[in-house]
Amino acid sequence: MSKFSLDYSSLDTAFNKKAYRLSDVKDQLETVAFDVVRFKDADKSADLWQIQSADDGDYIVALYQPEEEEKTAAPWHVVLNKTAGMLHVSYKGDPMVKIAANQLGVPPSELDQVSDYLPAKLASNKKLVRALLNQLPVSAKNAALKKYPELGQ
Repeated sequence: MSKFSLDYSSLDTAFNKKAYRLSDVKDQLETVAFDVVRFKDADKSADLWQIQSADDGDYIVALYQPEEEEKTAAPWHVVLNKTAGMLHVSYKGDPMVKIAANQLGVPPSELDQVSDYLPAKLASNKKLVRALLNQLPVSAKNAALKKYPELGQ
């Protein structure tokens, strides 16, 4: 039976890379602090890396643990539509409301940040949830509260 067993640790290493040779990725990095770097792209899974020396050269090593996002996913999800300047807010996968950026008073350059922190704010601030639900028509608000009674508490 061991002839057919799978080695999942190598699969994890392939998907969740935790170290790279510095010379291989040097042109893709930007310095954050003295020995802390990050990739120039906006990949959230690869936020901060530290430069460490080894016998065979310098490496960058991840300073993060892979997120268990599927297991601990927040009920609120916010997606930004940059072309329309709209935030699409959903609760447990169900679309709730669309909010225009100018309605929030947020400059277009900061919309990316709003879609990052708004789900956590909605999860912790019931007053903000009520204000969001008040943006809905009465029939849609009642349907949302009927399906998710915890939103009205």
